[in-house]
Amino acid sequence: MPPTDSGERCYAVLFSIHFVLKAERLLQERAIAYELTPIPRALGSACGMAIEFPCRETETLRALLTAAGIEITGLYRRTRDDRFVAVI
Repeated sequence: MPPTDSGERCYAVLFSIHFVLKAERLLQERAIAYELTPIPRALGSACGMAIEFPCRETETLRALLTAAGIEITGLYRRTRDDRFVAVI
């Protein structure tokens, strides 16, 4: 379910594509807005895909993924000037 608001965007980079797909199922079940996107170059390549989501959902997303045993490599907020700031 792609995010529809125009608020700040955050990105979750996970340890593997397996975790990305597992996270996608969890987010769909809970109707949390997200979009799978290639990892922005500034964040590296890791597994190749990131989860883009509204920053207001950061704590919810972190708690959900942690409870499911999904390893988070990094959470980042995209600034207005297209830089990335680590949230964790």
